[in-house]
Amino acid sequence: MKRVLSIILVLGIMMLSTAAAAATGYDTVFSDISGHWAKDTIERMANLGIVKGVGNGMFLPDREIKRSEFIVALHKAAEIKINYFKAPDINEFFDDVKNEDWYASTLYDLASLNIVDDREKFRPNDLITREEMVHYLVNTYKYKLNIVLDQIDEKDKCFDDEESIQKQYKESVKYAFKLGFVRGRSNGKFVPKGYSTRAEAMIVLEKLMQTLKENIKAEVEVIPSFEKHEDGYKMALTIKNNSKKDVVIQHFSGQKYDFVLLDDKKEELYRWSGDRAFVEILTSTEIPAGKTVEFSEILDAKTYDEISGKAYYFKAVIVGSSEDFEINEDGYYLSLKEEKDNKLEIVPSYKKGEKTFTMKLSIKNTSKKPITINHTSGQKFDFKLLDENKEIIYTWSADKIFIMMETQTVIDPGKTVEFADELDMESFGDIVKKARYLKAYIVGASEDCEIEEDGYEVEITESKENSLVVVPEYEKSQNTFTMKLKLKNTSDGDITINHSSGQKFDFKLLDKNKEILYTWSADKGFIGVLTETVIDAGKTVEFEEKLDMENYKDVIGKAKYLKAYIVGTSEDCDIEKDGYEIEIK
Repeated sequence: MKRVLSIILVLGIMMLSTAAAAATGYDTVFSDISGHWAKDTIERMANLGIVKGVGNGMFLPDREIKRSEFIVALHKAAEIKINYFKAPDINEFFDDVKNEDWYASTLYDLASLNIVDDREKFRPNDLITREEMVHYLVNTYKYKLNIVLDQIDEKDKCFDDEESIQKQYKESVKYAFKLGFVRGRSNGKFVPKGYSTRAEAMIVLEKLMQTLKENIKAEVEVIPSFEKHEDGYKMALTIKNNSKKDVVIQHFSGQKYDFVLLDDKKEELYRWSGDRAFVEILTSTEIPAGKTVEFSEILDAKTYDEISGKAYYFKAVIVGSSEDFEINEDGYYLSLKEEKDNKLEIVPSYKKGEKTFTMKLSIKNTSKKPITINHTSGQKFDFKLLDENKEIIYTWSADKIFIMMETQTVIDPGKTVEFADELDMESFGDIVKKARYLKAYIVGASEDCEIEEDGYEVEITESKENSLVVVPEYEKSQNTFTMKLKLKNTSDGDITINHSSGQKFDFKLLDKNKEILYTWSADKGFIGVLTETVIDAGKTVEFEEKLDMENYKDVIGKAKYLKAYIVGTSEDCDIEKDGYEIEIK
């Protein structure tokens, strides 16, 4: 009977610890960007929700980005929000996109604003070229700031290869250079037909966001404040018009503003307008150039004292719209309590073997002080396996009993704690075969950092037999630098690699910071037909290209790494989309 009660108590604690999702406070960690030149930007953009990884904890920073992927990230970065009176139909603009496509609504917004000014064909699955990317970027800049850019003098030369930029993109490229959005890849060249990588896209999008923020702040500033007052607390919303023209805000009723107090999960505790009625008449607020308007209300001390222990955020809201500046519909936030720093790097992982399936949870303390995690029982962690529909098919703790006493996990500065357990494939093979996601949980709470109660997830991918040995090589002579990519089939059957165009491979040269100096395919055109490479059992296929030292001496002199790519997919083996790297010595 005691055993049954213990199990019930443990299950009850588990249900409480995993029932609700915590506020996001955990930095995104990618396993393949350590040391990458764009690492910091990628992490910032991921934490802002502008971009996601490609699964299994990876980002693939040097993989080229598709047109559809870029416009979705651009839409998020520019915070485009449009309400329509009828359901949008993407076929008003393009005939190669369907309304049910995952990027269709985003594309409709950008097309209706003429940010994406292509028509009829959008080519969503094509890789985006640098000139296309820059054109959409500058169109967004003009729309967001509601400006017409001055005409640039044709004599102002920014890049040595400007003659290869398409006419409709040339002005945008020059403005992007002038605004600091882009720079050349090497030897003063822009490489307009070169494809943008995921890392390059994040860099230019962050620069756009920073530029917009600086310009919008200079025009109109919206400042929330929550201060102690003799009658209680003063809630205020200050709008400063720093521009040279009047700003008008249109209100749909007599309500012009609102004030809200939220808990640590940003759930509402108090709303000023909750018990108020407003006249149903259109009103407006005019803010002359250089002037400031303040909306304020007093919250009585008694009301605030009842919720003060739970109140973490104050939110001020402008209830209305304006054609003169962008109003944040979600409101303007102010933290009332010091938020916890993200001091833990938490990484779930797995290892699939013939006899065992290992589940791991790695917790690293990146701060300069010890971090203590308090557990309400002997259980410190948990693992769940989910199927393709994210339904739970296995819970590690379900058949376990834990001591009913408080325990602690202390992680010293710079140290890592790892929890792990194994499932034997003989008993759990069927479950592991169905599993598509692993979720790892820290069962506890900490005053030193945020812990995600909803757990940390990693996708379980099917690994194919490593039957293709891929080796990048190079040879350096007095006159030439030869780049090679060898593909050896070590299996007993043929391997077929399918290519979406005439391009079967690519080479990149990187500097010591792993920044791209040269891309072989950047100035090349390929036939737009499906092709394939067949490698017979036990045979080797080799791709190679030569650079003459006379024209590429500077690039080769700076190059510290060669990256070779197989441009294609295969059902017979795994192909590393992030390429195959070798150090140049």
